[in-house]
Amino acid sequence: MAMAELPGPNVEIELKLSAPAETIEALSRSGPVVQASEGLGIVKTLENTYYDTPDLRLLTRGIALRVRKDGERFVQTMKTESESGGALARRGEWETPVGGLRPDLAAIDDADARELLGLILPGELQPVFSNRIRREVRVIDGPDESGHARTIEIALDIGETRAGDVTEPIAEIELELLKGSAENVFDLALALHRIGHVRIEPRSKAERGYALSTDIVPRWQKAEPIVFDPQTTIDEALADVFNACFKHWTANESAALDGRDPEGIHQMRVGLRRLRSALSIFGPLLPEDALAWLKEEASGALGALGRARDLDVFLGELLSPVAQEFRGDECLVTLRRAAAREQAKGYEQARSAIVSPRYTEFVLRFGGWVEGRRWRTEGTSDVLDRPLVAYADKLLEKRHRKALKLGRQFEILSVDGRHQVRIALKKLRYTSEFFESLHPSRKTKRYVKSLSRLQDSLGHLNDVAVAERLMEDLANRSALPSEQAALQRAAGLLIGWYARGVADTEPETVANWEAFSVAAPFWRQ
Repeated sequence: MAMAELPGPNVEIELKLSAPAETIEALSRSGPVVQASEGLGIVKTLENTYYDTPDLRLLTRGIALRVRKDGERFVQTMKTESESGGALARRGEWETPVGGLRPDLAAIDDADARELLGLILPGELQPVFSNRIRREVRVIDGPDESGHARTIEIALDIGETRAGDVTEPIAEIELELLKGSAENVFDLALALHRIGHVRIEPRSKAERGYALSTDIVPRWQKAEPIVFDPQTTIDEALADVFNACFKHWTANESAALDGRDPEGIHQMRVGLRRLRSALSIFGPLLPEDALAWLKEEASGALGALGRARDLDVFLGELLSPVAQEFRGDECLVTLRRAAAREQAKGYEQARSAIVSPRYTEFVLRFGGWVEGRRWRTEGTSDVLDRPLVAYADKLLEKRHRKALKLGRQFEILSVDGRHQVRIALKKLRYTSEFFESLHPSRKTKRYVKSLSRLQDSLGHLNDVAVAERLMEDLANRSALPSEQAALQRAAGLLIGWYARGVADTEPETVANWEAFSVAAPFWRQ
């Protein structure tokens, strides 16, 4: 079984779980904590003060700087943002003793840390927020179920963060990997969750403190590119693709829960859709039970986020240009009000799903499954250890041909026929994004560009379908009796406006199909 890269001297690998304080107290006495660690836990009180410049340059640079009072000792810690994002955090970390609560940058002698810190002038650093926690620490040190060595530090924290007169409670469990595979951290977290229903907290204490003191909107993240080379094996590709999907969707949890930026929900859904595409790509190589479970959980999470995303698109992208065209029309004001009510319900549904025990179980099981490469079963190594490139090229060719077949006589295809083409193109696009690095060339960029243009054109058809469905839904589910007549008139304006748009762009859509149909596939020699 593959082992994760071991933590280096300046790297922290950590999984953070949150729950009500009474749950944390109960878990401190539970079997997974007590039985696996020897002796009593060490209990201490920690006081942490976080510093930054008045213009928050450290925050901008992805740095958290704190001074901790631990008994009679003062320790200065500098941490970077998580390299991985998402559920499992991998951060740079540098600790140095200092003489008091004020930071001492001269004590940092690591060249990498100094470069990341950048120029900070004397006197610029000021306290931004602080926290005080009661911490109980236990250490699990011994072989895992497979006989591999593992050491995990368990820190159970209860306290509060303070920024000025504002406070927020802290009730967390930090699982820090000191030795072994990251799958051990996920397995331990899953055991705790099944006893006490925790949820993953993707934000560090520093991120939560900054959010409390500055009211910043959590950042959303796009998918990072995946880079393969001709020697990459199918097994390595599975790990890289699943890890990329995992990091993408979980890195956007905080932004989705916050809800102030609609891109959070959108990017979380994109990450889950990429996972479903990966399951389709690699499905024949996966154990049947794992494949069925993953498809069900990914689809369930996507469905829970779908309502919020549909209303975000409707209000932000579909309704806005029509309202601008018919400025002051009261029926569109009524429509916006009804849609906003449904949008709020959609976000409540999304939040409930993200904090649910089922979703946490899904994330923790999937994290351990990926880190442990548990798709490797007896007799699969012969296939999984083959080079990826032949498998990828065969799949790309299959999806390309399917899209061309569905798009025959494109100019006279029905709306439903073009919808099927759009779905096939989406699958082809995800597959191309996963594997395009195997063929680095200008031909790759030209092909993906033509594919993207056609997808954008066909997006107008989907806009009309979404608008029609949401208008009918709003009229049946959300409208007050006094709003019915206004919503019927608004539906006519909206759907007519988009139907005209589809007709106006038809020549461009057909031209984009023709350009794509003759584009040279980048995987062919």
